[in-house]
Amino acid sequence: MLMPTDAELAELAARVRFDLESAGFTPVPPDRHDDEDGGVLVYVDQRQVHVVWSTHDRLDDAAADMKEVDRGAEDVVRRYETTRSTMHLALGSILNVFGYHTQPQAMGFGHVIIPNHG
Repeated sequence: MLMPTDAELAELAARVRFDLESAGFTPVPPDRHDDEDGGVLVYVDQRQVHVVWSTHDRLDDAAADMKEVDRGAEDVVRRYETTRSTMHLALGSILNVFGYHTQPQAMGFGHVIIPNHG
């Protein structure tokens, strides 16, 4: 299998962003990896295109505070976990219907786009 070039990866990431915008998402700009507002992030890392959903810092911080005191059943933690898992399931479904082949990220939530190279 041929490895995609940097230009091909950048083009693929741009196409994924465009398709996700068409589906109603507002992707986080690729240079704002740690955007406090959260949202869908499409970026190239280790020669792969990644798609992840991140929640707003408000929910992240509140959930982290609850986890630290071992209160995982608290509403805020359930909201955080449910939002993340639901959005990743939705993103995977949307990416697939737009014709992308995906695999789960090795660590955590997210998707890796598998380029169509033969």
